[in-house]
Amino acid sequence: MKNMLKLGLSLAIYASVACVCLSLVNMVTAPAIAAAKERELNAGLAVVFADADTFEAAPGFVSDTATSVKVTNLYLAKKAGQVMGAVVQANGPTYDKAEMLIGVTLNRSITGIQFLSLTDTPGFGQKAAEPEFSNQFAGKSIDDAFNAGSDVDMIGGATITTKGVSQLIKYATYVAGEYLAANCGGAAGTGEAPVIAEAATAFTFEEACESIFPAEEYGEISIHEVEEGIGDVARSMIVEQKAFALSGDKIIAAMVAVRGQTYKYGGVVLTAVGADGNIIGARILELNDDQNQGQLALEESYYNQFTGLNAAESILNGEGKYDAITGATITSDCVADMVKVGAVEAVNMLAEKGLGVTAIDQNSYQLNENYLEE
Repeated sequence: MKNMLKLGLSLAIYASVACVCLSLVNMVTAPAIAAAKERELNAGLAVVFADADTFEAAPGFVSDTATSVKVTNLYLAKKAGQVMGAVVQANGPTYDKAEMLIGVTLNRSITGIQFLSLTDTPGFGQKAAEPEFSNQFAGKSIDDAFNAGSDVDMIGGATITTKGVSQLIKYATYVAGEYLAANCGGAAGTGEAPVIAEAATAFTFEEACESIFPAEEYGEISIHEVEEGIGDVARSMIVEQKAFALSGDKIIAAMVAVRGQTYKYGGVVLTAVGADGNIIGARILELNDDQNQGQLALEESYYNQFTGLNAAESILNGEGKYDAITGATITSDCVADMVKVGAVEAVNMLAEKGLGVTAIDQNSYQLNENYLEE
């Protein structure tokens, strides 16, 4: 007992000393880190608006964080005390994410851009920070369309990065231009605020049911969840949810959600199958892949491809049943595999109820299993 008390006391002392040391390290390093960030910011301001001799925080500016593009700061660019324009600081999604400084003149043209951070793919997305790409924005009007591949030159092999950077610049400079017009005598804009394409998100189970069985088409549907078989393993996937969809007393579909492998950390896909054995719809309940590229599987244009396929059919890449997402083939094929396994499980639920479909052996068909090829 005494040894346990001594051990506990020793651990408590060590923990306290460690906390004190960490606090001291933080006290010493925090000012240095802050100073380094300020130097980086000041250097960036001078790069993107080289004609200015001073910069100051824009009075009354309020951060714009309502969309995925976050406009965090605005600095007035001055020369001999006169406002020449502004530098806007913003961050947002690209292939991964980026933080930038963009200079804007009073007549709504861009003086230059500077990346404070860019975490996209080395060799592809990182090319956005190279002069061959970034220099094209100098002199460009902030009222331009900023359409990648049209008035913005594409980065080869980095479509998502190009679109993300273009969207970030377009929205951030719009905010800067509006401030300059309202407060500094800048030229007025020619249009409304750019629409920021927000990333699609996963469904909850309830949202997925409402989406698959819209009231205007199916009327009032009741969902009856099934406990039997939850946690079972089907083709290396875990059955997470099972349910029947009923119209009155009539079963019109079975639904099964399975958890499976994806490109990174897995996901959950819900598949609904009607009494004719055809897939009514598939919805993603969880997906833990890349922020932008892999997450495109959450888009309606991707998951709706499985609607109408028969559960007995194979769903393999290259058969024309679905188009894989460019740059996210593994994610695409893994979701297709989860749709297939869930559809078979749903058919077997319907077969047990004697609803006219034939049960399918879970080991009788081929899957993509693309993740095994990494």
